[in-house]
Amino acid sequence: MAVDFETLDSMLKAHPELESPAFIQGLLAGMVCGDSQTSETDWIKRLLEEADTRSVKEGFLVALHALYGETLKGLNGDGFELDLCLPDEKVGLDWRARSLSQFCEGFLYGMGLTAGKSEALAGDPAELLEDFSQIAQLDTTELAETDDEDEANFVELVEFVKVGVLTIHETLNPAERKPIPMDAPPTDTLH
Repeated sequence: MAVDFETLDSMLKAHPELESPAFIQGLLAGMVCGDSQTSETDWIKRLLEEADTRSVKEGFLVALHALYGETLKGLNGDGFELDLCLPDEKVGLDWRARSLSQFCEGFLYGMGLTAGKSEALAGDPAELLEDFSQIAQLDTTELAETDDEDEANFVELVEFVKVGVLTIHETLNPAERKPIPMDAPPTDTLH
């Protein structure tokens, strides 16, 4: 089941403390980047604590399950498969930029919750976290009326965040590569 922003956003009306679908996906991505052993239960438990609630509707849990699966698939995929849970182009650029800001806020919060590994960050990943901090503080009020340049800049910023998340994830959770056996001769030869 694919999760779209609008569906999840309507479900979040009962839990305004969770801000937006972008924030909760950012929280998940940050938690998983900081600790690859983060389970769906860990994430949902944190969401319930943030919402200060003990129960949620089954439909909301189903949507969260789908978001968890899609996000993990994107983080652990072979390419740039990570899709951010952001509103589509039908809404104003200010709202889409605010959602990207909330994703970064959630990501930083999730990384903070799993600070064990993130303390060792240096170089590009540390700079990315600083960039995410600046994106989380974006003033989107100037974006009420969009032009093509603002739209192009936003698309570029979304791609920057995606690549940044994947870079941090790979740095903290490098994929285990199978060693190439050196004692066996190659099975096919070139002539």
